Amino acid sequence: MTSRATQSVVVSVSVGRSSSSSQTKSPFSYDVDLNEKEVALDVLSKYALAGVVHLVFPDESVAFEDICEIVKVFPCEVEGSRFHSTSAALSVLSEGALRVCVPFSVATAFLESSKIPCDRISAIVTADESASASASSFSLQLTGIDFSASLKRVGDLCAKSQATLSFECTSPSETIIKAVDEAGGVVLIPATALNASDFTLGDAISSILTTDRPDGLWTTVVVDEQLRTLGVCYSNKQSLKEAVSSQSGVYWSRKRGLWNKGLTSGDTQTLKSISYDCDRDLLQFQVVQHGKGFCHRGIYSCMGERSGISRLEATLKSRVETAVEGSYTRKLINDNDMLQKKVVEEAIELCEAKEKNHVASEMADLLYFSMVVCARAGVTFAEVEKKLDRRHLQLQRRQGKAKPQFLQEKLQSLIVYDEEVKKQKETKQQQKQQQQQNESNTAINSSASLSVETNDNEPEKKKAKTIAPFTLKRITAAEVPPLHRDPVDAFARGVAEEIMKDVSERGEEALLHHAVRLGDIKEGEQHIFTLDELKPFYLQLSEKERGILERTAERIRVFAESQLSSIHDVDDVSIPGGKAGQFVAPVEVAGCYAPGGRYPLPSSVLMGAVTARVAGVKQVWVASPRPHISVLAAAYIAKVDGLLAVGGCQAIAAFSYGCGRVPPCDAIVGPGNRFVTAAKSLVAGSVCIDMLAGPSECLVVADSTADAEVVASDLIAQAEHDVAARSILVTEDTSLISKVEKELEKQLQSLPTAETARVALLKNSFAVVTSTLEEAIDVADRIAPEHLEVHTANAMKIVPRFSHYGALFVGHHAAEVLGDYGAGPNHTLPTGGTARSFGGLSVHTFLRQRTWMRIDDLKASQELVQDAVDLALIEGLHGHSRSAEQRLLKDKDTK
Repeated sequence: MTSRATQSVVVSVSVGRSSSSSQTKSPFSYDVDLNEKEVALDVLSKYALAGVVHLVFPDESVAFEDICEIVKVFPCEVEGSRFHSTSAALSVLSEGALRVCVPFSVATAFLESSKIPCDRISAIVTADESASASASSFSLQLTGIDFSASLKRVGDLCAKSQATLSFECTSPSETIIKAVDEAGGVVLIPATALNASDFTLGDAISSILTTDRPDGLWTTVVVDEQLRTLGVCYSNKQSLKEAVSSQSGVYWSRKRGLWNKGLTSGDTQTLKSISYDCDRDLLQFQVVQHGKGFCHRGIYSCMGERSGISRLEATLKSRVETAVEGSYTRKLINDNDMLQKKVVEEAIELCEAKEKNHVASEMADLLYFSMVVCARAGVTFAEVEKKLDRRHLQLQRRQGKAKPQFLQEKLQSLIVYDEEVKKQKETKQQQKQQQQQNESNTAINSSASLSVETNDNEPEKKKAKTIAPFTLKRITAAEVPPLHRDPVDAFARGVAEEIMKDVSERGEEALLHHAVRLGDIKEGEQHIFTLDELKPFYLQLSEKERGILERTAERIRVFAESQLSSIHDVDDVSIPGGKAGQFVAPVEVAGCYAPGGRYPLPSSVLMGAVTARVAGVKQVWVASPRPHISVLAAAYIAKVDGLLAVGGCQAIAAFSYGCGRVPPCDAIVGPGNRFVTAAKSLVAGSVCIDMLAGPSECLVVADSTADAEVVASDLIAQAEHDVAARSILVTEDTSLISKVEKELEKQLQSLPTAETARVALLKNSFAVVTSTLEEAIDVADRIAPEHLEVHTANAMKIVPRFSHYGALFVGHHAAEVLGDYGAGPNHTLPTGGTARSFGGLSVHTFLRQRTWMRIDDLKASQELVQDAVDLALIEGLHGHSRSAEQRLLKDKDTK
């Protein structure tokens, strides 16, 4: 019996990048235009369901880097003249392409070079040339086949050839595809052929399938991204077409017919690929499983719960959200140095292990700590496996030598760290006693302090670890990367979907369940505070602390009132026969989120709630998990209607749907972690949100007049927010960069939050060396930062030349932190380059502009009415036209 191909149906897609210029316009039309990237990826993901997609690059319009990005995402083979050189072919194959498809003469040259394996080459030949080429050891791609003349010709070609044959078929049909598959060939269907007919990819795959079941169904094994079996379903031609069309888990139920699995429970699936066995009577759907799992019992798989790496991954994914403060897992997640030390420690112990059982044990330990790193970053093990699979395809490899200097520095850092930790433990009790003595002597109750307590040993610890000069990464203006980072990752969205759905269905019961589970409150603890209940916390603050918060609130209020005065009702716009205008009105209920996290943020409470009150919002609520006394006091100062002591997705769900005493909100604002952002993204459109904020950013444009000490302190202030924060220095003066680096090192030595700031500065931050001030301004506009500081001579004069930023701080004295802490303008600002499209939180966020019009003189409005009649007909909306026509005056009415 003829051996059938693993994937018998492949779609051929032409890919390019269109140009609007008539001089550079390509003569080719593309199936996929990379100028519309999201649409392009959607199209390619659909055709990749067949297992492999054939990409044709007919011209040079697509940069090689963009091609590499595509082949990293989709299993594909590539065709185009640009791959005819050995170096280009090696490069694209090493990036992940399965094969290069080239003319026969080029394929032969590749093989003779001994640099490209034969199984990574496909030679393009005509049917007449196939006889001489059939003895080759690489695959053949046949063009110009006349299927209408004789399908027997296809079988003969396959039988005589020692290679796998792909037949280009511009008019696909079930008969042709089935015949080619049975002969052992592959059908290569141009995307244009599918788009130009009713014949779909689902039809093409169905063509090769068979069954001996009386009901005609195909048994369908459903697996996850790591090929673990989730369960067994059934498919037929109708369900298969729907599954391909929707790219989701759609099957045929023997009881209910067409079955979109998980549509009612929310446990849906995203379809990633379809494959089939060698007998063509068994389908395999590879899916991404959402929700609780595949099984109706609410577990991941019908074969039972997860095990091994899969179980560990699921556990760590949950622990990132649920691990309680003080637990070992929470310490690992929060303490980067501790986690780094454990990973290195386990790696060394693995290398030292000799016996089989010992090696397995140490490998398990190393996997655990390594997967904590992955879980914290939102990386799945399936993504790791994809990286391994891609590396298997590499033809050009680095030597992989060890880096002695790197190892010496890193290991020495750990040794110094250990010695310091030992010293710290020896003096810990003494310092604790001294701290308690200091607290007993102070007049201010520690619970009322606006500052957060830190470990007294922390500065010593950071100092001990700092053994190398600090250096910012330096790049040119041309090398500046975009900051367009998607603030919502797949993992956070998945967590948010489950919690939001649960709260929407079960209300306050679900809210409290998740609040307790995630450590917002303890079982039975008060979770809602009214304004009267907030007052005692306000009174616990010292007079000085109350004054700080009240003055900050007043400055925010004054600025918001000024903003409010810039927009007003309009009632005097003349239109033919009448008047038009707008009413400006606030939303009725607003929910303002303030993060809990490592630091209390009473400033965020004031930024949201005070601004909402100025806008005229009737009900203002605040949500903040484990609220510090300063947060509760700030809520009282803002005169909120209530405070929900719950955070995360569950707080956003309460604001979105209403929950117990918390009313449904018309607007939800305020910064939060990635889970809060994901939850806001799910309800955007149903309610008003301010923005989807990501990690914080600050860009400083500076010249030789800038004070390096001040610039360094501003960069550090931004970096200490989060390890994902980004601080950027843009300047013509390279000596200033060197001075700032020295100041960064000096200031980090004594900074209690240096651990976080150092990671952000080294990992995400950089200095841009520009040739002119104009180039510096261009760099700032390309990045469109959240915060933009201008440290130059005559700073105010160049301000109008900047176009894109969230908030601007002009001159050497205007520190970004002054904006953070209530100079007046709001500190909730767009990140990730979205300042090109959005502004920050303001009174305008809470306002609606509602337009109106009236017609007083029907006769004077006749031109307007007639235009409406005619324009509606142009658009084909006859009902609209007739409605307008009712306002047309008849001849007798005009006399």
